[in-house]
Amino acid sequence: MNRRMLCDTITRKSSRKEGEESVKRTVLHKPMKITPWVSDAVEVRKSGTEGSGVYSVRNIKAGDVIGVFGGIVVPEAELEKLQKTVPAEKLNVDHAMYIYPGFIMLHDYINGCDPLCFVNHSCEPSAKVINGIVLVASRDIPLGEEISWDYRITDNVGDWTYEFKCQCGTPSCAGVVQIGPKYREKVQVAV
Repeated sequence: MNRRMLCDTITRKSSRKEGEESVKRTVLHKPMKITPWVSDAVEVRKSGTEGSGVYSVRNIKAGDVIGVFGGIVVPEAELEKLQKTVPAEKLNVDHAMYIYPGFIMLHDYINGCDPLCFVNHSCEPSAKVINGIVLVASRDIPLGEEISWDYRITDNVGDWTYEFKCQCGTPSCAGVVQIGPKYREKVQVAV
């Protein structure tokens, strides 16, 4: 898939006659699928905070790639349309993530969730997301530690709004994770 498939319209000059007006053509949206990759240094098991989590099965060094998130990339503007055609339990919007302003990666609602969808939030994370989809250890992670990243950093870029009670239990725990424009506005007004 090339970049053009994600565009609504593309304007091009006609090559037939010099000086002709621009011609617009519409490109149909076709969701782009990214295949996940997960290091053999991690596994999914019951989390100490909630549900399932991803844990190290050996020591992981700072900077090591833990995995590459996979899923289906769609423009944020198309999410509402998808919600009308894909059952909620398959779409699993609660586990979607922004990969770039205006673009969301949904977990593969056709083939199921990849192991990285079980990486939980922490206010003092052991990993970070770079380049929108690569999960990298931000510090050395010892054998048996649950892998986490701060959802506030990756998800707080679009129009999507959500909040949840944080259960990370770290000394700097915010207590609640709030994502979206209405929360960004509060922070800007308070400053």
